[in-house]
Amino acid sequence: MKKSFKAYFVAILACNLVFLPVLASDNEAPRPKVALALGGGGVRGAAHIGVLRVLEREGIPIDYVVGNSMGAVVGGLHCANVPLDKIQSVLSDGSLVSAYLPRFLWCRILFGPVRNVFYMGRDKPYAGLVSGEKLKAIIDGLLPDPNMKVEDLKVPFSSIAVNLIDGQAHVLSEGRLDDVLRASATIPLLLRPVPIDGNLYVDGGIRNNLPTGEARRSGADIVISVEIDNDMKPIAASQFTSYRTVFDRVMNATLEQLDEDKVHGADIVVRPELVNIPILSKDWRYVDEAVSKGEAAAIKALPRIRARLQQLGIALKTNP
Repeated sequence: MKKSFKAYFVAILACNLVFLPVLASDNEAPRPKVALALGGGGVRGAAHIGVLRVLEREGIPIDYVVGNSMGAVVGGLHCANVPLDKIQSVLSDGSLVSAYLPRFLWCRILFGPVRNVFYMGRDKPYAGLVSGEKLKAIIDGLLPDPNMKVEDLKVPFSSIAVNLIDGQAHVLSEGRLDDVLRASATIPLLLRPVPIDGNLYVDGGIRNNLPTGEARRSGADIVISVEIDNDMKPIAASQFTSYRTVFDRVMNATLEQLDEDKVHGADIVVRPELVNIPILSKDWRYVDEAVSKGEAAAIKALPRIRARLQQLGIALKTNP
């Protein structure tokens, strides 16, 4: 009887030694979550590449990414494990911007008023000077699988796009990744709206250029936003003889106003100093400058990011 009791006691003790660590680990509080909100701004979105490069190098954990326009393109591709150097290359060589500014764009503008003649007796496509197919092809060429869905990403991701049917900004978190990215980055009238599930989407910057609120609503404990507005420095009046200069100035003023209230919802705001970098340009020097400014701004923000993470008990590696 004593032997059987002893054997029973040993068996219970052994079970406790095996299962108690497992139970203890199951009861541990989950690590606080970090969300990243990436704003739109055309070529200036290359700054996001620099920011992501620093966060990746420093081991800053990112649990959710939400972006608008170029922020959606860079953030979504990054979540799909597309190397940052590869994303930078399609900006530097001008191929991505060419999807917005193809050759002879002026011809399409000139003949826009008579487009109805070309579609007599046929269904007209949605309004836009450019179809958007080239943008889709570039995104598909970068993705590991062109048919990849948002749900397949290891890091949860969403983009912001405006639905022309109801006029509201929507969070797109499922479906084909190329459609979700393209919808968020479709400048209205320049590119044709993107149809998804009976809706028509264009650039979310019309209503929500810096999706800090969506990052917060994801349940994140820490929200880092990257604002890439062009610093509104004075420009000589003589510069406004160019249509592109007027377009950039109006867009910059609009985006700055849209983002003004959004930054207050973030715990950390990363602000690259992007002075007079245009929204659309094929000049690789602007891309390189934006990337460098993004890296510099992220490095400057690192002490605040590290301090906030450590307040919540997130251990980080220390660099020598």
